[in-house]
Amino acid sequence: MVTPLADTPDMILAKTRDEELPRTIGLDALVTVPLFRDFLPAELEEVAQLVAIRRFAKHQTVFREGDPGQSFYVILSGSVAIVRVAPDGRETILSLLKERDFFGEMSVFDTTVRAATVRTLTPVEVGVIERSDFLALIDRSPRIGRLLVIALSERLRVANAMIAATTSQDIRSRLASLLLNLSASFGEEVGTGMRISLRLTNQEMANMIGTTRETVNRTLNKFWDERLIDMRTAHVVVVDPDGLRAMVP
Repeated sequence: MVTPLADTPDMILAKTRDEELPRTIGLDALVTVPLFRDFLPAELEEVAQLVAIRRFAKHQTVFREGDPGQSFYVILSGSVAIVRVAPDGRETILSLLKERDFFGEMSVFDTTVRAATVRTLTPVEVGVIERSDFLALIDRSPRIGRLLVIALSERLRVANAMIAATTSQDIRSRLASLLLNLSASFGEEVGTGMRISLRLTNQEMANMIGTTRETVNRTLNKFWDERLIDMRTAHVVVVDPDGLRAMVP
């Protein structure tokens, strides 16, 4: 396994790229990434030549808010959290990303520092593309730049919807919406409902919906009492999704 990155991973990546990062990604993996879904075979071939593989352990920081940004990442396996930390230390989880999602894309278009911290929720393998390489690819094929803008626009629409929901809904509605989104993204069918395979702590859920750990704990227990969810195991099972949807405006 490749040695984990230090506090400024993009800087180390640029120095160790040839020695430590094998380019082993296949076109079959790239074509399943929504960012590359409309790429032509020849374009995928070009992208594959730019990708370096990197691995991170569970609960490891990929990069921190304020770090210099020189590359962006495609998740090949595992899940990460995008986090903002307030001056008083409080954390807000902006989004959860899973296999075939991407992050760090703003560094493709500018050279500013990272706008958020990225932490792994599970062991993670990513494909890393350096900014200079991808910009050169866009110069050779402007169509690729247009496809990237379309993908970023879709992500912005989702982010705006999440912000609107967080500011307009009460806690029960926010938590119900979060559980539905988690079951849609990380759900596995079991006999009693949809099991959320990604394990989040109550504090992590609180950080996603703008409340406290204690409030999340109380609300989850109420949902359990109402037979909306099942918490008898380490993974929450959504038993009554229609009941949860009824709470979401």
